[in-house]
Amino acid sequence: MPITRDERGFLIHPDAWGGPAVGLETVNLQACIEEVQSRKWSGVFGRHPEFKDADLSCLEATPHLTSVQLWDINLSNVSTIYGLPQLAYFRISGKRPPIDFAKLPTVKHLVVEHNSKDVGFSMLPATKMMNLWRFRAPAKSAFEFDLPDTLEKLGIYWSNVESLSGFGVCPNVRRLEIARCRNLLSLGNLRSCFPKLEHLVVDACGRLTAEEAMRALDGHPNISHAFAGKKLIVSSNGVPDP
Repeated sequence: MPITRDERGFLIHPDAWGGPAVGLETVNLQACIEEVQSRKWSGVFGRHPEFKDADLSCLEATPHLTSVQLWDINLSNVSTIYGLPQLAYFRISGKRPPIDFAKLPTVKHLVVEHNSKDVGFSMLPATKMMNLWRFRAPAKSAFEFDLPDTLEKLGIYWSNVESLSGFGVCPNVRRLEIARCRNLLSLGNLRSCFPKLEHLVVDACGRLTAEEAMRALDGHPNISHAFAGKKLIVSSNGVPDP
């Protein structure tokens, strides 16, 4: 269900991760926080243009939160997020200071628009799913980025990289989705980087061909579904598409 206003005027996201969430609005912020508390919900979200605060200090009153989603907003301070001991789902996009993700040890699902000064991704001990937006590699020819070993699902979106070469080993990733990476030409060595990979989707990456995907998947023992270059390469029964 889409985000709507309830009968009392609060923004509500019925289908937020982990259960319904209340929208944060700067013009009525204290009431929004009190609504979260009174409903005993564990999720909040903030978006442009309703949320205009430069920091997240309002969340100090809701340490029980398990889900925080912040998109297309500008922040000057994000330190309050470190004080949420049960945070399991975290989404953030927009201008902000760098984040030390090692200080978010409970996060299991992460959606992040990358900041080049972010640190600590590889130290996340519980993260199973990560969507990485707008990662801009210093050298476009290589995807040099340290990820946590715990990952099972990885999404890469709007990156400037030309190749997935440079990836370290992601030993537990079973699902890899790549989309809107217009420079992408090569998938590197999927067999060594993603030894447990079962599901691959490459979409809206105009320079990446089906032939390159077939090369990268050649000999991979676990692939059951693959789509790339506008072509189904391996069907859901694991049989190569003719």
